[in-house]
Amino acid sequence: MLQQRMRHLIIAFLLLSACGKKDAPAPEKTYPMTATIVSREARGNTLNLDNDDVPGVMAPMKMDYQVRGVKVDTLPPNGTRVNVTLHERDGEYWVTDIRSK
Repeated sequence: MLQQRMRHLIIAFLLLSACGKKDAPAPEKTYPMTATIVSREARGNTLNLDNDDVPGVMAPMKMDYQVRGVKVDTLPPNGTRVNVTLHERDGEYWVTDIRSK
């Protein structure tokens, strides 16, 4: 009787442990992207970029991107063509390595 109870407790513990595990985050993917700086928002450290096609990832469009690793007020002026690294994880996009083309 005690052994059966112990087995039930162990099974219950294992089930609860398995249910509490979170899936590992999706891997981050990076892509080279060419775009034109349209505008910037220093408060949110974002750039609005008019990007070219990123094959298999994103059609040409204007979109706001969070900038990581540098403040947007130190970047080239609006209207400048740039090469950037586009990052994506779980549908979230951001850019780094912004350089004049």
